[in-house]
Amino acid sequence: MAMFRWWVSWALALVIAAGSTALVVKSAAFPDRSWADLAGTAAARIHRAAAAGWSTASASRPPDRNPERPFPGDSVQAPPTTYTLRAAFEPDTHRIRGEETVEWNQPLPNPVHFYLYPQGAGGIHIRGVRRDGQSLSFHTQGEQLTVDAPGEGPRRLTIDFVTDIPTASSRYGDLDGVWVLSYWYPILAARDGRGWIAPPEGKGFGEPYVVDTANYRVTWTAPAGMTWYASAPATSDAPGPDGRTTLTMEGQHLRHFALVGSARYQNTTLDLPGGPRVHLGLLDPGHQSRIEATATRAVNTYRARFGKLPYSDVALVETPSGSTFAQELPNLALIDVDLWNGLMPEQDADHWTAHELAHLWWYNAVGDYEGLTPWLDEGLADFSAYLYQESRYGPTAYDEAMNRLATWFKEGRSYSPGDPGSPLPSAALGATDRPYADFDTEWQYYVLEYLRPVLMYRDLRRSMGDDRFFRWLRTLYEQHLGRVVTAAQWRESLKAAAPDQTERADLWLDAPNEDLVRRLDDAGDLRFGRPGP
Repeated sequence: MAMFRWWVSWALALVIAAGSTALVVKSAAFPDRSWADLAGTAAARIHRAAAAGWSTASASRPPDRNPERPFPGDSVQAPPTTYTLRAAFEPDTHRIRGEETVEWNQPLPNPVHFYLYPQGAGGIHIRGVRRDGQSLSFHTQGEQLTVDAPGEGPRRLTIDFVTDIPTASSRYGDLDGVWVLSYWYPILAARDGRGWIAPPEGKGFGEPYVVDTANYRVTWTAPAGMTWYASAPATSDAPGPDGRTTLTMEGQHLRHFALVGSARYQNTTLDLPGGPRVHLGLLDPGHQSRIEATATRAVNTYRARFGKLPYSDVALVETPSGSTFAQELPNLALIDVDLWNGLMPEQDADHWTAHELAHLWWYNAVGDYEGLTPWLDEGLADFSAYLYQESRYGPTAYDEAMNRLATWFKEGRSYSPGDPGSPLPSAALGATDRPYADFDTEWQYYVLEYLRPVLMYRDLRRSMGDDRFFRWLRTLYEQHLGRVVTAAQWRESLKAAAPDQTERADLWLDAPNEDLVRRLDDAGDLRFGRPGP
């Protein structure tokens, strides 16, 4: 049977290679990759999904999409799952030992699927799975866990696990005594119209995650003397006789639960009128006044433009030199200390700090499946950062930034943080509304998932006018607060608010990059009809 599936996978891959527009675009963008390479990649993905019983989700819009019926890539959103986590952090062994009870509110297909996300040596080790005290059989393969939970038993599982923590300058691990702990426990998988969604493979850039909103109760035991920033504030802090302390935290409608901790942090708090409280975790106290100024204006701008956050406490935390320069986690915005040290001259500390704070609205309060539609949160967060610039430095600064980005886009220049404005090796990049798995390079990812959506929002704003444009964004935020928004729901929201703008948005999201460039006039506005030469 396994051999049959292998041959079927290769046959499907060859058919896809012969007729898929997406693969044609990929081949044109990366001519050094042969059709055999592409077919092999597709076969591997199909075989891996089939063998584990996962669906291979696609973010592409099927023709004649019916928003009432889920397609692959459209989530089947259940009422929030509840996680009860009891975990002990052991820095000496670089491990987390934990017990997790997951409860859900509607029947799930058997076997039940979980993601085991952390990368690097070790990962998450499953020690056992129980339901009402009875052990259940389970299987792990890479970043996937499947649990055999037959019958109409309780909608609850308890999982014992041990998670290894690498020493690495990455999105997860320990660097110079700062511990960034994200996706450190098994996460119940998301589903679409065909079944469980397979987790995309990480490629060293972006966020290949697919996570549903959930409620959390977390008990966290760690050595005393450390300052912890987490996705929910602590409701109790109990020191123990063994030199350890236990934090109890509880949060509702969280994307997942992350923590950042160190004995090195200097903590200060911004109590902003209208909320939220912004806790600043500083590694260099000399950055405080500049970071406070950026955070205050950014949070106030986003609250005024989109609406109030549903969370009382959030944190903006510095990470050590050489770590990921900036990243978002639930209720946490992380920035490399070197951004504000001036040691990253090619990167704008002000912009990227505002960008990560914008993720508190787009990704955090209103979620998306980053592994399926990365443009949804990245495009809105980055455009929001330019709204912050407009608010703080004036309309001229905003216009100058947008004109610069339009020029870069038309001239085929990079938007990657490491080399902004440098020439791209190819202009044949494909479309924006596509899953993470379709990307091969960071520069391609940043152009399509950051730069193009920013220019799309600028174009929509100019075409709709400020009143209608910001009323639509506020409605989008309010209608999906505490939930995941899909590409289909985003399009339906725009259609309801401005039906005359759907063709414009469809071009920005679906047109091949080189065609879109030919449609832009000198001012960066779209020309409709046939693209120019």
